[in-house]
Order: sequence, then C-alpha cells, then structure tokens
Amino acid sequence: MNIDCLSYFDPFKHYGGGEAVTRELIELGRQRGHKIRLCSVRPGHGDRIGKADLYWLVDVFNFPQTLKSRGAWLHFPKNLLKHISENLPFVHMSNAYTDVCNLGYLPCSGDAQSQCPYKSPWRILHNVALKDFGQRCFATDPLIRKLFDRSMLNVYVSPLHQQVIQGVLGGTDAQKSFVLKPTVDSAKFYNQGLERDIEYLFVGVIGQAKGLATMRERYRDADIHFVGKIAPGENLDFGTYHGFLPYCEIPLFMNRAKNFVFLPRWPEPQGRVVVEAALSGCKLITNHNVGATSFPFDISNPANFAHAGNEFWNAIEQLKV
Repeated sequence: MNIDCLSYFDPFKHYGGGEAVTRELIELGRQRGHKIRLCSVRPGHGDRIGKADLYWLVDVFNFPQTLKSRGAWLHFPKNLLKHISENLPFVHMSNAYTDVCNLGYLPCSGDAQSQCPYKSPWRILHNVALKDFGQRCFATDPLIRKLFDRSMLNVYVSPLHQQVIQGVLGGTDAQKSFVLKPTVDSAKFYNQGLERDIEYLFVGVIGQAKGLATMRERYRDADIHFVGKIAPGENLDFGTYHGFLPYCEIPLFMNRAKNFVFLPRWPEPQGRVVVEAALSGCKLITNHNVGATSFPFDISNPANFAHAGNEFWNAIEQLKV
C-alpha cells in the first residue's frame, strides 16, 4: 500500500513520546511492505502530497497557540487538510490532544465549552471592541470535526484518551476507532532484579502539568528523585534532581526505584513513561488522569501488548481503500 503520512513533527528528528510511537509504526509498516512517504511541518519537507492509496494524518495541529517562528504560524495548509478530509481516503491518529485543543495542555480535562474560559480574550484591536474574539474552543472548527467524522479510522493511545477526545467533540466514533496499545520495548524496560535504593522516582518534564504542586505537597520531606527537564518558570525546591539524562539511562533509574510517581494535573493521553516504569518493576503511584492505567489489562506484563504495532497495521490493512 502507498501511504502518505502527514505528521506535524518529523518523528525521525523529534523524540517526544508521540513521535516515538509514530516512528515505530512507520518502521514496522515499511517492514511489512508498505511504501510510506512522510510529510512534516517541523522540519518542513515533503510539502506536496502524492497520489497515495491512503493518507495517514498524525497530530496535524501539533502547535500551541503561542508557537510562532519568524513571525508566522507554521502549520499544514488548511486547504490541504480540507481537501484530504473531503475527498481522499484517510485515517486520523492522535498521540495527544493537539487536534482538539490549541493550548499547551487540555485544562478543561475534556469538559469543553464553545467559549473557552482558559483563553485570554482580545478585547480591543485597533480601537474596535471584539467580544470573545479568539476565545472559541478550537474543536468547534468545522475542519476538526471533519478530521474525526470522515476518517476511516480514528486512532487513540489509551481508552482514557479516546473518552476525553470524544467528550470534547460531544459524540462517539466507536464503530471506527482503534485504541493503540503501548509500544514500549520490553527488551529495554524490564525488572533487572537490582537493589532498589530510591523510594520515589519521577521521570518527565518537571512542571505543573505533570503534577509538580501535588508532588511538592506530598513528597517535600520524602526521598523523591527527579529526572527530566524543569519547565520554564518552575523551581524545584525539594527532592534530589539528577538533571536531564539520555534515554538509555532511564531503565537503570527505574530499576533502582521502589515507587514511580506520576500525578498529572490534566488528562495524560497515555503516559508512556508509566508503562516503562511498570515493566521495570516499580510500584505505580498515579491518579485518574493517566491514560496508561486505563487499559483493561496489567501494563507490567509485556505479553499484554507485545503485538501492538502489528495489531495497528492489521487494522489499517483491513480498510477498504
């Protein structure tokens, strides 16, 4: 099958959790004989789509409201996305909430309103009062609806992720949805049987979105260790900080930890790092905002998602295109 994949970030040059998932799926698809052409915005390449059997849209609006470059918005042309959504066979994959919300996170937790209370209104522009200008919920854009309503398959990364997005859109797509299981490499993340000399561990971006305030309240005087980047404007004034470490060193830290703490403030689509910690033998301390723990199986057992990538491609190959 010839497939044009439109991904906002090039998953072979950006290494976030969503990009890692997309990269693994592309590699597996190519191994299965599919010819996959990648188009991305950052860095920009492949700006013209070809003639393909299927178009695979991945996080196509993956830019926060505040992101600018050289004074211009960088994005896929809306006319291109509109053309695909109205005329071509496509599947739509979300690794985050960027295709239903253009804020950095999802502060409404899925309880969306037509006028977003989390956006600052532009009340005056050139001395003209503009009531609620710029406050509309991003998901009210007709194009957003088309990407979900007309997709042959909508792909989510956890049951919670699917539930929250459908809540924002105010509907359900149960007949054409696919929940992708974790694609974590269990050959890298497993219980090595080491001495666990760290009581509590957090790995990820250290900031309010990932529950910094809650961790400060609960673990200020506890033996909690942090690995990752500190979000701009944040101050880590408790615990032991190890800095931002190469990905290859994370399994060792997880094998030293008794408990892995992950208490996001808002819904986490999946939380790949939680699966990695579970595979490494950590006891999980989480909350209801973690997509990884919404799967109806034990995420510490790699057998439960060993064939996640192949199940995805099986679903794609069964589509009538």
